[in-house]
Parts: sequence; C-alpha cells; structure tokens
Amino acid sequence: MKQLKKKIVYYYLVITSVLLIAEWYLYQFIYQYSHSLSKQVGISKEVFCVGGAALVVFLFCVVSYIYYHKVNQMIIMESEHQVKKRNILFANIAHDLKNPMASVLGYARALEEKAVSKDEEDNIYHLIVDKSNQMNDMILKMFQYAKMESDGFHLTLVETDICELVRNVIVDRYDEIEAHNIELDIEIPEEKIIHSVDRTEFPRVIQNLISNAIKHNDDAIKIGIHITKENNKIKIMIADTGNEIAPEIREHLFEPFQCSDVSRVAKDGSGLGLAISERIIQLHKGKITVEHNVVGYTKAFVIVM
Repeated sequence: MKQLKKKIVYYYLVITSVLLIAEWYLYQFIYQYSHSLSKQVGISKEVFCVGGAALVVFLFCVVSYIYYHKVNQMIIMESEHQVKKRNILFANIAHDLKNPMASVLGYARALEEKAVSKDEEDNIYHLIVDKSNQMNDMILKMFQYAKMESDGFHLTLVETDICELVRNVIVDRYDEIEAHNIELDIEIPEEKIIHSVDRTEFPRVIQNLISNAIKHNDDAIKIGIHITKENNKIKIMIADTGNEIAPEIREHLFEPFQCSDVSRVAKDGSGLGLAISERIIQLHKGKITVEHNVVGYTKAFVIVM
C-alpha cells in the first residue's frame, strides 16, 4: 500500500509538471501572436483569448482523465494483489493449523476410547500440550502480524539502552540455548548505546532471530550476537553456524510463510517470525537484512538503525 501511495504521488507530480509546462507555453503563444493573428484572419483578440482559455480547460480535462485512469488502474491492480496475498495467507494458515489440530484430535480420541496404556498416557498428554502450544504460538503470531500491518498501529518509543535490552533477551532464552548445547559468541559493549525503541516490540525481534537460529538448525551450533555503533548507526548482528538458507527462498525470506515446509512442520516454524521482525524494524526506521559472507558463520541477520 505504501508503494501505491508513492506511485500516486509520483504520477501526480509528473502530470502536474507536464500540464503546467504545456499551459505556460500555450499562454506565451497566445500572448505573443494573438494580436497579429487577429489582424490576419479578422477575428478579435478577445476571441483568441477565450479560445486559448477553452483549450487550456480542455487540456486540463484530458490530463486529469489520464491521471484518473492511471490511478484507478493502479488501485485495481493493488487491490487484486492484496486479495491474492490475503488468500495465500489464509490458505497457509489453514494448512499449518491442520496438522497439529489433527494430532490433538487423534490423541484426544485415543484417550477417550481408552486406546492407550496407562504408561503411555503421560506421553500423550505431553504431546497434546505441545501441539496446543504450537497452535497457540501460531495464532498469536498471526494476530501480531495482522496488528503490524494495520494502519492504526504505532510504536511507543522510549530512550533505551540497546545493550542491556539484548542482554535481557539472551538471559530469558539462556535455558533453551543451553538445552540445545549451543555455543554463544557475545560481543556487546559495556558502555550504554541509547536509542528510541518500543520496549515491547523491539525485544520480540531479537527473540524471533534467536528462536530461528535454534529451531531451524541442528544442536551444538554457534550463535554470535554482536552490537556495534559507528557513525551514529547501531548495528546488531545475530549469526549462526547452522544450515544455509535455501536459494529459492532467499529473495522472499521476509515474506509471510517463506520458511521451508520441513521447518514449518517438523520444527514448529510458523513462517511469520521474520515477516513480523522486518515490520517492527521498519517501524523503527531501520533495516534488517541477511548476509552470507560473515567470517566464521553460515549466515547472519543484521539490523541497522
């Protein structure tokens, strides 16, 4: 939608400029030659002026119609694109919720029909809770994504020490990191790096990136979390030594549901984490990219603000 707004403004400026230039030259022509032409053809100068004014109005109407037609075309195309995008989103939501829902239903029926032994019941209960948490996480992320895309959403920016914020996220995830036997390479300055961020939404980005590194890679990898500040630009890098990103999804990595099907099904990936992260960073007037040439790592997500 933002791209559409930019295009509309661009076409407005171009067409307005063309119209003003054309009307200026037309005015100059009428002003310079109306007197001599009126003598040659025997028509009063006022008639030429009225005719020139009518021509200006006609030119304005033609240009306005062209502008209206072009903008209407762009709106229709954007609407069709949004509908298609929404349909794909709903289809993916239904697809991703289907498997865990089927599992929960199957386990519940097995318990109801006494089809499992007493020894297996605890494991079944654990699987039901696990699948329910997976669906709950997916739904929460869908709500989060929808909220981020709404026009009325805005951040609450507060001056915050970025270094301390990232440290707190690492501490919150440390048990999970340790459980997967992950080596941490942390380079965070001791001095404060102050920046205006939303204290609820910005930590979500760091959490998502760390979660991605854990979920979409094998155990015993190394995760690097580095923060630097140069030329008033803050750079946060979260890198890992895990699997490479498949070439076919690299260009669309930050679009919804762009993680691989294996990651979404086998590793409980929702395919929304990176899309949400990018939107949050954009709202902070920053940029997030993925790099593949970082020394010592397979890939790195880099945030610059």
